[in-house]
Amino acid sequence: MADLNLLKTRDAGEAGSTVVLCATHRLARNLRLAHDRAQAALGLARWRPLAALTASQWLDGVVDAALLTGELAADAVPSLVLTAAQERMLWERVIEADAGDSPEALFFDSEGLAAAAAEANALIEGWGLRVADGGELGEETRRFLHWRAEFRRRCEAAGWREPARAAAAQIAAVAGGIGSLPPRLLFAGFDRYTRQEQRLAEALRGRGCALGELELGAATDAVAGCVALPDRNAECRAAAAWAAARLAADPASRLGIVVPELAALRSSLADALDEALQPQALAAAQAEMPRRYNFSLGTALSRQPLVDTALRLLRLAAGSRRLEQAAVDELLRGAYWSADEAEADARARCEAQLRERLPPVFSVDRLLRFLRRQNAAGLAAPRLLGHLEVLRAKATAQPARQLPSQWLGSLREMLAAAGWPGERSLSSHEFQARVAFAEVVDSLGAVDGMLGRIPLAEAVSRLAQLCRERVFQPETAGDPPVQVMGPLEAAGARFDALWVMGMNDDVWPAAARPNPLLPAELQRRAGTPGASSEVEAAFALAIHRRLLKSAPEVLFSWAQGEGDRVRRPSPLIAALPPCAAPELQATLAERLCGTLPLAALDDSRAPPVARGERVGGGANLLKAQAVCPAWAYYRYRLGARALGAAVEGLDALARGSLLHAVLEAFWRGRASADMLALSAEELAAALDAAIDQALTAFDAGRDEPLPARLALLERERLLALVGRWLEIEAARPAPFRVVACEERHEIEIEGLALRLTVDRIDELADGRRVILDYKTGREPDWASWAAPRIVEPQLPVYAAYIAGEAEVEAVAFAQLRAGEEGFVGIAAAAGLLPNVAGLADKGGRRRFDAGQFPDWPSLLDHWRRAIAEIAGEVRDGVAAVVFEKEAALEHCEVKPLLRLAERRGQQASTP
Repeated sequence: MADLNLLKTRDAGEAGSTVVLCATHRLARNLRLAHDRAQAALGLARWRPLAALTASQWLDGVVDAALLTGELAADAVPSLVLTAAQERMLWERVIEADAGDSPEALFFDSEGLAAAAAEANALIEGWGLRVADGGELGEETRRFLHWRAEFRRRCEAAGWREPARAAAAQIAAVAGGIGSLPPRLLFAGFDRYTRQEQRLAEALRGRGCALGELELGAATDAVAGCVALPDRNAECRAAAAWAAARLAADPASRLGIVVPELAALRSSLADALDEALQPQALAAAQAEMPRRYNFSLGTALSRQPLVDTALRLLRLAAGSRRLEQAAVDELLRGAYWSADEAEADARARCEAQLRERLPPVFSVDRLLRFLRRQNAAGLAAPRLLGHLEVLRAKATAQPARQLPSQWLGSLREMLAAAGWPGERSLSSHEFQARVAFAEVVDSLGAVDGMLGRIPLAEAVSRLAQLCRERVFQPETAGDPPVQVMGPLEAAGARFDALWVMGMNDDVWPAAARPNPLLPAELQRRAGTPGASSEVEAAFALAIHRRLLKSAPEVLFSWAQGEGDRVRRPSPLIAALPPCAAPELQATLAERLCGTLPLAALDDSRAPPVARGERVGGGANLLKAQAVCPAWAYYRYRLGARALGAAVEGLDALARGSLLHAVLEAFWRGRASADMLALSAEELAAALDAAIDQALTAFDAGRDEPLPARLALLERERLLALVGRWLEIEAARPAPFRVVACEERHEIEIEGLALRLTVDRIDELADGRRVILDYKTGREPDWASWAAPRIVEPQLPVYAAYIAGEAEVEAVAFAQLRAGEEGFVGIAAAAGLLPNVAGLADKGGRRRFDAGQFPDWPSLLDHWRRAIAEIAGEVRDGVAAVVFEKEAALEHCEVKPLLRLAERRGQQASTP
């Protein structure tokens, strides 16, 4: 077994006559760099570079040389060796053709099945599996073998080969004598050998090549230990603190951090490293500054904001008949298109209106009509509208289908039409992402033969797929001292110290994951990757041993828990001695808090209501103040509110408004005697007319009328609900006349001007009045009407402050919830409303104590005093976060501003 001294030899012939076949591209690059550094350290001015390549690179070179010399005929090689993306797309086409128009095709994940089929095919070729199509095979395997036969037929017809079969043919050609082979070949970084790699070694040995393995690590194992930490976040912080301490002691150190779950922990670990190594990078202006660490793998190109915006714009153009509002909202909030800076505020206002006025799914044409109306009202962004109109025109002008290569120009034109990539100059990272995206767009032209003529929507979908598969990482400046990588990428790397995190038994060794399209037992017998827990354990042990030779000191860490789940260490580190965890550094926020003087601020008081200041909300303002003063201040004085959420059909507020409008149209100018005098047919006609009037007015206030089907459903709901309610009204014992419907009032309480709208006021035969408030939700909590603080003040306000000279004899909620219709409230005497008790009755005394409320006027006085006190709080600026029960804040729109989680934390920490 050769070691890394090969890299330090002065004998150019020895290094030049040796080829190193590497398991990964990263290892090949690292070995070449290490060789160059070693030769420079020996004082050499020139040297022959080390031939370190992957096996596929080396085989390609041998075959290309044989073609040039004529040893190999041109028709002996495929016209195209498929890339991974081309292979998966061809598998998708085969799978989709097999499914056809069958119902099961609707449930197929073609992309996922194609990936599984490509993996199964590679396992068959690479591991020499023999899968016979017989009756004992499962349905999945038989289906896969059918797909595989069709896949190979299409490849043969076009002269293509997938990478696994192309490599097999190349190995066979080498075994057959083509090419001039080096006298010595070394394998490096192979923790396990496939059957295909073994056949390559046999072919090389048969050609007289001397074979060996390059020993990558140190001759002896490292000094190793393990550290237990509370959770994965603590592991990230501890690894970062360890790196910072090592670099502080020796700035020239080369450190490694190995993470099996690198994709999941990348963001958390990057934040921790920034905090520990260079906190100045947390500032937005320093986001792209060179880091002292480097990740071995990047992230999907599709996750780059610039590229994500481009894909969203193309999806908008392709899916013009069915846009999801959530996706449009993301575009409006995002940068990199149209006037993203000049019209940022206008776009935010536009999004807020969009959420309230358009359904969850709509067409581009409807979006454009909405924006034109907003623009006419001076609320929209003219450049945004212009870009979308040009984008729509470009998309409409495209042919129904064309080859992927023909879509390239169209895609670029549509992005330009939308003003992509925005107004400002791109940063370095953004520019690199744009270049990478352009390369991916160009690569779409390489799949013409696999996909044929496709519509725009599929072209965009395929482009997004390619962007998800393209790994992007901005160029790294220099050679950072901290390298972060997965276990496989660590092959061949040498460090002064190494931290291996995530060593939990549910992560390392990895769980078995046999390919679902091949017999599991066949995979276990062959020992294919993921076939069984035994295979994964052996693989993890091989990597573990390699890691122990990668540095003089190796520290393994594991997380003791995650949330409520208790976790255990990997069995591979069970025998290692425990070590003390490094001292965690304070976060930037903690350091700032420790250095800056803290000032206590009493935020329970807001400025008093100024003279002439209009505070909206009406009775809802008083309710919010009664429940939690801060709610009232944020919502009604500062105007804060949650953004609307689009719903399919009508939301509860709209349906409630329609119901109010129907009842107003029916009762205006009517008395109970008028209703009772109507025949069944006349009553139905009157109700129909009221619903027609309400729906017409409702449509007039919308950007577009209700769809006919939805309007019919709403009509049926209103007919049923109001019909049942009128039956309850007909049973009222006392005749009445409706004297006010949706009547607006302006009143002043304790100097606070309020605007109120009373749903309905009925006048009895003797002039006394009943005030009603329609409710379509669950029964309101009116128990507080007898309490010092009234948290449901709407009807008490009406009774106490707007009745005027008329005597109010009853207040009640008209409950119009399906199945729960009825009156809920209190009256001066029994017999005014069905199921509404009089104050002196047994039902009334259950809520209103006789000692405190001996008669009706005393109850009205209590309401006046309690509401005046609440109004006085609003006037004086009382805005504390205080409430009796958190459940009362269920419908609070400004809950994030109340900082309830922080409040709960303070209460929990208080002895």
